Amino acid sequence: MQQKPTFESLLAKPIWQMTGEEFLQLNELNNRGAGSTAQSAGSVQYAHGIAELSQMIGCCQSTVYALKKEGALDGAIVSQIGRRIIFDADKARVLADEYQRAQRENRRDDH
Repeated sequence: MQQKPTFESLLAKPIWQMTGEEFLQLNELNNRGAGSTAQSAGSVQYAHGIAELSQMIGCCQSTVYALKKEGALDGAIVSQIGRRIIFDADKARVLADEYQRAQRENRRDDH
């Protein structure tokens, strides 16, 4: 019985020498490994517009509009051409959380 090749051995083998089965196995192993390290590998999720960002970070559009107006999401804007805005969704979530936390602390200090 032939032993299945490891991920490293498949990576070292030129693609033109691989069988279809080896190529599919390499792809499967790569996807399985990428799923667990997708965030650490630097993959970025982009939100195209306020509506999409609100769905991705789990809040209503009016909250995203308010955060944008306050400037809390300025660090998460990747591109803005006219009214079309592209956000880094993960960064926007972090910035929104930080802003909301600061607002809560300010309210607590005022009382």
